[in-house]
Amino acid sequence: MSFESAEKRHLRIPLHVLAAAGSTFLLLMVALVLAWNSYRSTREVISSAVDESIRHVSRSLKDKIRGILLPAENQLELLAYHQITRATNLPERLQAVPMAAAVLASNPLMDAWYTGYANGEFILYRSLREASLRQVYRAPAEASLMVQALSLQGDGARLGEFLFYDKAGRLLRRERRPTYAFDPRERSWYTRAMQEQEAIITDPYLFYTTRQVGATLARQAKSGGAVVGADATLQDLGREIADLKITPGSLVAIIDADERVVALEDAKRLVAVENGGALRLAQVGDLAMPALSAAAALPADSVQRLHYVQGSREWELISVPLALRADGRALRVLMAVPDEELFGEARKLLQRQLFITLGLIVLSVPAGFWLTQRIVQPLRLLAEEAKLVASFDFRPSRLSRSRIAEVDLLTNATAQMRSTIARFLDVSAALNSEMRLERLLDVVLDDVALATQARSGALYLYEPDARVLRRSQDRSDADSRVDYALSLDCDTDHAHPVVQVAIRRSSFAGRIGADGPELFAVALETLGKEFVGVLVLELARPIEPERKGRRDPLVAFIEALSSTAAVAIETRRLVDSQKALLEAMIQLLAGAIDAKSPYTGGHCQRVPVLTRMLADAAVEASDGPFRDFQLSAEDREAVHIGAWLHDCGKVTTPEYVVDKATKLESLYNRIHEVRMRFELLKREAEVAFWREQSAHTPAPAALAGLHAVWRTLDEEFAFVAECNKGGEFLDADKIERLRLIAQRSWQRTIDDRLGLSREEERQLQNVPAVSLPALEPLLADKPEHLVPRPPGEIIPADNLWGFHLEVPLYKFNRGEVYNLSVSRGTLTDEERYIINDHIVQTIMMLERLPFPRHLKGVPEIAGGHHERMDGRGYPKRLTGAQMSIPARIMAIADVFEALTAADRPYKPAKTLSESLRIMARMAREQHLDAELFALFLHSGVYRDYAEKFLLPEQIDAVDIQALLPPLAEC
Repeated sequence: MSFESAEKRHLRIPLHVLAAAGSTFLLLMVALVLAWNSYRSTREVISSAVDESIRHVSRSLKDKIRGILLPAENQLELLAYHQITRATNLPERLQAVPMAAAVLASNPLMDAWYTGYANGEFILYRSLREASLRQVYRAPAEASLMVQALSLQGDGARLGEFLFYDKAGRLLRRERRPTYAFDPRERSWYTRAMQEQEAIITDPYLFYTTRQVGATLARQAKSGGAVVGADATLQDLGREIADLKITPGSLVAIIDADERVVALEDAKRLVAVENGGALRLAQVGDLAMPALSAAAALPADSVQRLHYVQGSREWELISVPLALRADGRALRVLMAVPDEELFGEARKLLQRQLFITLGLIVLSVPAGFWLTQRIVQPLRLLAEEAKLVASFDFRPSRLSRSRIAEVDLLTNATAQMRSTIARFLDVSAALNSEMRLERLLDVVLDDVALATQARSGALYLYEPDARVLRRSQDRSDADSRVDYALSLDCDTDHAHPVVQVAIRRSSFAGRIGADGPELFAVALETLGKEFVGVLVLELARPIEPERKGRRDPLVAFIEALSSTAAVAIETRRLVDSQKALLEAMIQLLAGAIDAKSPYTGGHCQRVPVLTRMLADAAVEASDGPFRDFQLSAEDREAVHIGAWLHDCGKVTTPEYVVDKATKLESLYNRIHEVRMRFELLKREAEVAFWREQSAHTPAPAALAGLHAVWRTLDEEFAFVAECNKGGEFLDADKIERLRLIAQRSWQRTIDDRLGLSREEERQLQNVPAVSLPALEPLLADKPEHLVPRPPGEIIPADNLWGFHLEVPLYKFNRGEVYNLSVSRGTLTDEERYIINDHIVQTIMMLERLPFPRHLKGVPEIAGGHHERMDGRGYPKRLTGAQMSIPARIMAIADVFEALTAADRPYKPAKTLSESLRIMARMAREQHLDAELFALFLHSGVYRDYAEKFLLPEQIDAVDIQALLPPLAEC
């Protein structure tokens, strides 16, 4: 019998009939059980919700009472230190009226506060917030504060007075109240406060004046034997009651230990009238609410809940203790919740589920038939999937899950087979393409775990120096939370460390091979057998033992992947270490350049930061000329390296040229030689004077002439010294005066060719010697001052690098007149060429390096920051169109850092606005890229950099529009 005929026969089985009948019966039974269970569960959930509501009620009311009493208690604490407690007469106590009004205004729940004194006197401050209070006390209509005072008279009698004040603190009326007389020392709040160190609080009671429920707080004053007290109303608790009702028909009340009602939703029922007309707090029995009365009968020391039947109604009774303070008597919250409201939704849910069950039964027969058809559909697709695998088509399987276990098992096996092969190919591709080590490790672990259907796994890397394993990556599914514990046996008898793997989980604890999940650990070794790590997997099935030389295919698969992964990991590690070494060398070189001269400071370290910030701004630009500009990870690496190495050529620049602060400075400031020549001329003039006057006493006129010569020499040296500083522009008149001074001569009597170096002797080979004594000019440009340029430093016009430079004939010209005649600054043309030559050396040095393909642009990025947009820069005279955007960004960063640097000893730090004005002019003159400069401003990069690196006094206001009126915004 063929496979096709067997398949057709299998399809003739009437599964739809069996499925329809069985599903109908099972659905009926399950639905009834679920409906009843749902009803019971809903009741339990509602009951649990009631318990949670009880806890919420307790927390809410505790917080509310704390919110009522804590501010009053804090204010009372402050009042205990106030001078009102030490006042000895009424005028002194009335000085506290403004303060009393402020205290009452800041806490609307404080009805009044007062002070009782040791001699029996008393003063009370009450806010007249409501018109009813003003009527009770017969106060003026505009009164907002009332003071009640008891003072002792000379005869020992008590004088009661009421004083009324308006909002401005003006006294409106003062009147005596003979009937207002009592001794505060006899009141319970006074006596209790004198016995305690902390504040005391009374049980809630009905305030006589306001007919509101409240409590009194009192405490001893810190001196004088006085007691300060305050009346705090609990009226907010009544408003809170409505929010605590679990259902609309719930009854809620707060009672004290004597079952007096302290808070009720209907506040009017709080007050009861006795037979004599006296008012009091209503008892819970006065409310005519039997359910609440029954709740009041529950024990008061803990949370209580009771099911209560009253006639035809059922109630849930709840009693929750509630303490005002730990040292006070407890209140209770009473609740009565009608059962019909509490569990009404549960009954409705039961009815709905029964109707749904009937509907499902009606629909079950056609649904069962349709379901059977869906069950057999995967069988038809399995044959097609097998054909695709045979044709090496390993794309994801299109098979769906089946309700039949055998069909589903076959479907999963087919899908897993295709997935395993595809995963193996994916792992191989990832190992060969992923360059980032961390991402590579993630891919390795994920793909291996998925390919082997591991429940969890972890990847450990071996650190040979510490001889420890460090967990690098881990993964687990929702049902597996495994904590592996790995240890190394580093016995010297073993070629490699022996890995011991243990597993910790709540349900089991064992080692490899023990009962529980199947753990498989495989060492990661390179082709040279170098141990690099461990891969640990929690497999879904046990490993089959090796039999007759046959190993479990899964083990072979994992080991094959791990071997490939180990080689890839070691390769990536080597690449990463080489990158780290390159980065360290780059930063080492940049740091050495910065450390070489105090005039460069941290330039080489700050320019990369600013370059990256401006490059990021260009990438993030959504419109303007840079909206399409992007940098890949490789491009960013090139920009990063180029920025760090942009001044690497400065290692070849002599320090005394970089640091040249005066015109005559070389290795030292030669102005000191010139000064000694002037000193010599002054001595020669003095010697000549005394020779003429040796036979007789010098005449005053002759002595004055000598002094005049000295003054002239001093003035001329001062002029030469000022020219040497290079601070001002040297015009033609000054240069002419300099040449006239240089023509003075002095007599040399010592051979100037003694003690010279070989280089100095070589310079004098073609200079004829003169006989001594010889007259020397005061300032000279001598042949030996001209240092020829070595042939190797002459760059031809058709050079390989494309440099277009005007190379001076001489390498150095140390002529004294020549140097002193420099019109601006201190550098000669030869020295300025040497300074500029650092960028030439940078390009030549970088182009000699074997950069990989993605870093080939580093020399162009690093070497273009002295080019100009108009083609008049150096060393290649490139235009802006010939330069890359990163190279133009480098120019912006280099100039801005140099202008704002505060660590240059030769110049003060410029402010932010001054630096940007200079750069704006440079942009207008096409020195800098105007569009990049506009982006530099509008993106705020200049401000972000300034906040990190500039001194606070450098950061001032910047008007961007004034700097760039003709430029389009970026």
